[in-house]
Amino acid sequence: MAPNRKSTENPPSMVYLSRARLHRARANVIQTVKTVEGLVRIGVRVALHLPPWKGKLHLKDILAHLGVTRSLDIQAHIGLRSLWKPFGFAPFFWRHGKTLRQSRAVYTRSADLSLALIHHGIPHSFEVHDMDALGRHGILDRLVAAHAKGLVRHFFPISHAAARRLVDRGVPSACVHVCPCGADLSLFENIAPWNPSGVQHPHVMYLGRISRDRGLGILENLAVQAGCRVTVVGILEDRPRTDRLQVVPFVPHHKVPLYLEQADILAMPYQRSLAHAGSISPMKLFEAMAAGRPILVSDLEPIQEIIQHGKNGLCVPPDDERAWIDSVRFLQQHPHEAQRMATQAKKDAARFSWENRARLLQQVLLNENEESLWRPDLKIGYSALPNMLHRLRKGPKHWRQKRERT
Repeated sequence: MAPNRKSTENPPSMVYLSRARLHRARANVIQTVKTVEGLVRIGVRVALHLPPWKGKLHLKDILAHLGVTRSLDIQAHIGLRSLWKPFGFAPFFWRHGKTLRQSRAVYTRSADLSLALIHHGIPHSFEVHDMDALGRHGILDRLVAAHAKGLVRHFFPISHAAARRLVDRGVPSACVHVCPCGADLSLFENIAPWNPSGVQHPHVMYLGRISRDRGLGILENLAVQAGCRVTVVGILEDRPRTDRLQVVPFVPHHKVPLYLEQADILAMPYQRSLAHAGSISPMKLFEAMAAGRPILVSDLEPIQEIIQHGKNGLCVPPDDERAWIDSVRFLQQHPHEAQRMATQAKKDAARFSWENRARLLQQVLLNENEESLWRPDLKIGYSALPNMLHRLRKGPKHWRQKRERT
């Protein structure tokens, strides 16, 4: 693994800090690199710092598998690996702390990195994904307190539901900017149009990791009770109770449209028990819209911000198995309505390109009043440095063992 380094003669306007591991083609990895590529496409100079990735694949090949076509400034640093989390990712901040303080905009979607930035007194903006997890672990209160001190400048929740909860916590609405995930529309330019005749014997497809709380039971019921051909393109986290599900375990992201093209109906039956159901904004939803297929989704509040029942998809009670079957029957009996909703979904997907997402970030983070970008009065949090040095001499293994004993 060799990082893709750029010349420092032309410093980036924005620094994105991430804990994403590029060898894991998960949604957080794809969303991170696609956001950075979107920024590059609209002319923003951005540097992405992340941990080293495993394997011998060259960065260019990894990005190609993720559907990235632009050259990105990606810098890998061992100090961002998980083993440095107990030490606040100290090696990374020792090396890059000064650069981060001088950057016009620092951005992250990692709560751990946001807390480290707060500890080091570095102003930044935070992308909010799982509000429930932030609340359970007591992190949300710390982020809101840091905002009051000017250390977390802006919050970028991925749903309006999450935004309302931030405002309820006392964050000014002017500092909360809803920023849903998106889709790479260029990957869907040559996808075949939807064929209404296929819905009579529908091929129902689900894209992504599947588990009970993501609706595996609903998919099983569609296969067994509704007689649908059901395909899961992704990883099984729970064992199916029927052998009538077809599973495609891994697909490079740039080939996702080729699979969605084969579907007659795209289903996302997320359950209310899903940990982040209250603030979810799944990337696969926007890809389903871009594919121009009829969509069945759970009527969770964040999802209904995107899918309007009867307009660009059908919203179904998550745990009502009969309602999911009835929704399939409706599409079979009303193919013209199915066509209309699929067409509208594809039109609506145009609003959720990565470039549009990047424009919001650019507008908020880089077009601020320059006087507000610098906070020389902030006290840098180095009071714990002597104790941290002592722990570093003992090594991370010793520190983890000590924590387990306590």
